[in-house]
Amino acid sequence: MIVRALEAGDRLALSALRLEGIRLFPIAFLLTEKEALTCADDALSGWIDSGNAFGVFDRKRLIGFGGLQGQNFTMSRHRMHMGPFYVTPDEQGTGAADLLLEHLFEVAIARGSTQMELWVAEANTRARAFYARHGFAAKGRIPAAVIQGDVPRDDLFMVRDLTAALPVRGPDGLRRLHAGDWRIFRAIRLEMLRDAPRGFGMTAAEFEAKAADEIITWIEKTYLWAVVEGGRVVATAGWYPMPGAVQAHRGHVVAVYTTPAARGRGLAGQLLTQLASDARAQGKIQLELDVGAENTAAIALYEAAGYRTVGTIPNCLNHAGHIHDQHLMICPLTA
Repeated sequence: MIVRALEAGDRLALSALRLEGIRLFPIAFLLTEKEALTCADDALSGWIDSGNAFGVFDRKRLIGFGGLQGQNFTMSRHRMHMGPFYVTPDEQGTGAADLLLEHLFEVAIARGSTQMELWVAEANTRARAFYARHGFAAKGRIPAAVIQGDVPRDDLFMVRDLTAALPVRGPDGLRRLHAGDWRIFRAIRLEMLRDAPRGFGMTAAEFEAKAADEIITWIEKTYLWAVVEGGRVVATAGWYPMPGAVQAHRGHVVAVYTTPAARGRGLAGQLLTQLASDARAQGKIQLELDVGAENTAAIALYEAAGYRTVGTIPNCLNHAGHIHDQHLMICPLTA
């Protein structure tokens, strides 16, 4: 496969491939099929002549295309918009899309851009996962950005810093998780929600529906620590700062879990100690968590780590009809 700028002789192939994309994936395009059919040939020719249309080819067959659009003003010339972007279905998963996108990155950087931007339908979770894998992060949303067949569709604004390296999965050991670890965190998060559904404030189905960029954003906003063995997370615990200046001295603990095969080794205690050290280093004076009043094993774990119960929320969570109380526990971080 090769990627190159499209030329005048590619116009018919581009037109046919664009029509295919609109028919098969209307959510990925702003044009309707009717508009595309009535679009003047010189519009596509103009796009090709501008030098902003690129294609990926399998031998001589055009199998995908992508576009770039720079900014005209001095203060925004560091930004490059990408779109449209499409690869024919039978070539998806072959690396063609990766090759095309990497080429667009190279062109944007060569043109002096330091930031790539795009719009994607919020419901297009497959595309969002692809872009997240290549370093894009969701930065905003336009509600009802598009109305298709009287149905409004929200779009997400995604951005990639072209000066930053792509996130990669980290090594084994006890360490903080980062964006490149989203897949291994997703695996244990689904496991914990299925294995101990009453221990968390989210269902497995709710989490499974989350797109990759949503998981990455959550990881980046959370001080999420884990024990990784053989490339797999076997225990995890995290905390996040409370919002606002008047709550900035507090942190909230989340996602405390050890996979069954790794229990009995003290990993959860090690992680809770790490959370306390981490939060203390960031100037926090108190960590807090919620735990089910029926979860005696977890309560004992937290008490051993220095937490104490300060109150109870009655009827706090409803797990498929099982309504139960939650204790609020606090761990002081100062002597």
